[in-house]
Order: sequence, then C-alpha cells, then structure tokens
Amino acid sequence: MKNIGIVVTPGCWAMSLFAVTDFFRIVSLLEKQTGLAAAYRVHLLANAADTRLDAAGGIGIETDSPLEESRPVDWLIFPAIEGPVLEHTPSPTRRGLAYLARHCEAKRVVLTLSTGIVPLAATGLVNGLCINTHWAFLPTLQQRYTECHFRARESYLQDRWLYSTGSLHGSFDALLALLANDRGDHFAQLCAAHLLVSSPIQMRPVLPGTRRHDDAAILAVQEWLESNPQASMSLEQLASRFGFSERNLKRRFTLATGLAPHLYLQKVRIDRAKKLLISGALSVQQIAHQVGYENVSYFIRLFQREAGDTPARWRKTNGAY
Repeated sequence: MKNIGIVVTPGCWAMSLFAVTDFFRIVSLLEKQTGLAAAYRVHLLANAADTRLDAAGGIGIETDSPLEESRPVDWLIFPAIEGPVLEHTPSPTRRGLAYLARHCEAKRVVLTLSTGIVPLAATGLVNGLCINTHWAFLPTLQQRYTECHFRARESYLQDRWLYSTGSLHGSFDALLALLANDRGDHFAQLCAAHLLVSSPIQMRPVLPGTRRHDDAAILAVQEWLESNPQASMSLEQLASRFGFSERNLKRRFTLATGLAPHLYLQKVRIDRAKKLLISGALSVQQIAHQVGYENVSYFIRLFQREAGDTPARWRKTNGAY
C-alpha cells in the first residue's frame, strides 16, 4: 500500500486540499466496486508545529502529525496556497527540511498544486527544476526563487520526480497520470469518468510521460491537439499554425514527448474514446466520428491495437459502475 502525505500549510486553499482528499476517496470507492485491494492511505501532515491549522477562509484542518514527525511516505502533495498569504508562508522547520530532503533525495514523487510549490521552493530542493504554477503568480515566484524555472501551463509538467500544476484541472491531470502509472490505464480512465469536474470531452488525456519537457512551444501544440482531437489537419498545416517548419515541428515534438505528432494525436483520440465509452451511451460509430475518424472499421482496428480490445468489449469490461 502506498502512503500519500498531503502537506497542509497555513493559508492553503481548502478547495485544493479537499480536491486531493476527494480524489483518493473516489479511488477507494472504485477499488471496492471493482474488487481491487485498497492501494492508498492518505495522511495529512502539518507544515507547522501545531497539528491544527487554518486553511484559507479560516477553515480549521486537523492533521495527523507534523511533517517532521511523520514516517516516510511514497508521495508528497502540496495543495495550493492563497495568494495574499504567499509572502508569509512559513518555511519548514530544520527537522521538516531534513524530512523533505530525504524524500527528494530518494526521488519519491512530489506533486505541487499551483502556488503549493512555495514551501518547497523556499528550501532550495527544487532549484534547477522546471515548475508549473498559476499564471497570475508566475512573475512573483520567478523573481523570488531565481534558481527555479517557472512556467504557466493549463495542465501539469513533470521534471524528474517533481510534478507541478498550473490549475485545479491540472491537479486532476497529474493525479490521473500518477494513478495510470501505478494502477494502469483502465483504472485511471474509470476514475477520470467519476471525477464529476467536467465532461469526458473536456478532460485532459491520461498520457503519462509526455510532459517531461520544458519546450513551451511544443506544450502549446500538445494542448491544442488535446482540445481539438477531432480536427482534420495535416502536419504541414499544424506546423504552419504554430510557426514551425514541418521538419522542425516533427523533430522537436518527438524529442519532447517521445512520440511523433500523428502518433500523439492517435493516443489523444483513443483516450477520449475510452472516456466516452465509459461515461455515455454513444454507439461505437458515434464515438469514432466524435474523436475524428470517419472510417469506423479503421477506428476499431486502431483502438484494438492501442487498448488490446475492441471498443465494445473494452466498454463491457470497463463500464461505469
């Protein structure tokens, strides 16, 4: 079983904190419904000596233990912090810093949600890493923590063991990517369909490992493809849209994501098809058309190659509960 440590900092956004705890609540419910053994145990860790802290708006949060007294965990998650209190965010104690250093040196997962990076950035443990945050705080954080490389993207970025997000939706994207790495694509897709934060068409694809880069121009291409998977556009047209030559786009895209643009688009389309298969009653033909394939037979062959099963059988095996 993996132990998940959520680091509660005074002034953190309760919405961000509860989004994470609710995510793992959904995971737990789906584990029971699908007959899987429970795989995650959540611990609330106080980034302070007192175990009872006030989140934004004065909401009291009772934590399990101070960070410095916690046993090692597998994943550390830092919820977002309210803007007005960012300058007054307390740094970890000496023992808390030692705890964080051991976690990072062991290359265990760290997930920071938007402005939740601040307590960690203050330690210097993420110096030199590429970090995603909310666009409104990008200039301030870059000026304050000059050894970090801040970006502002809608979803999440991964730099080695650090996952960082720029928005609430990005937080779910990152959690789903971690879940897919840990429990497999089928379970992650089922969890995505039960999050109740948006329709399947609006959910980002679960494609772990494709955001381990710092190429802002390629991230923009990825986000456009993820938002418009049904669009019929040649590589030449895509390159022109984003100011690339065809050759340069293919080279940079493949270097950044590990996939050629057309293969990335295929995976985005299949991912959306999985969400539609789980969450709705559309026919396979309707889903094929919605994700950009007029030839239904070709879509079925492609889906089977990517998912290991036909769309109809995949829906039967992974349908909503």
